[in-house]
Amino acid sequence: MATDFQQYNQGYNVGVGGAVVRGRSILFVRRSSNYGRGNWQIPGGFVDRGETLDAAVVREVREEAGVEASVQGVLAVRTRWDDTNSTYVVFLMRPEHGDPAPGDEVDRAEYLTMSEIDELDQVPEINRAIAARALGVSRNLLYPAEVENPRGGEYRLFLG
Repeated sequence: MATDFQQYNQGYNVGVGGAVVRGRSILFVRRSSNYGRGNWQIPGGFVDRGETLDAAVVREVREEAGVEASVQGVLAVRTRWDDTNSTYVVFLMRPEHGDPAPGDEVDRAEYLTMSEIDELDQVPEINRAIAARALGVSRNLLYPAEVENPRGGEYRLFLG
């Protein structure tokens, strides 16, 4: 939704991306919303209030690509400053069920190999880098660890 993007772009935002790998392919979507229209990238979006980063990425992959996927670990973190302070956390994910189908804000969703990604016109460089790392041999993930939170609520720690 176009109005949702505006609500997040108020000084700082936190986003997530899901690098869903199946065999030698990674799930990519093509943006159909005004922001990034035509770009091929991993599914993802902004974190809502009241959800953890890993819950947000599971939701975004489901909403945008129709795939239920589970988090394996943190693959990458991007930080940026221009007119806002933006942090983007990329999770390596495993598909559990569902075939790719376009959902919110996208008009295509499919698993692509690295050579297929290289043939596409509109792929932001960050997404090429993420795909190469996710499909590569060495990933150096931060994995979820069980740690008690004495204050209650949802709590996640990812360790290398």
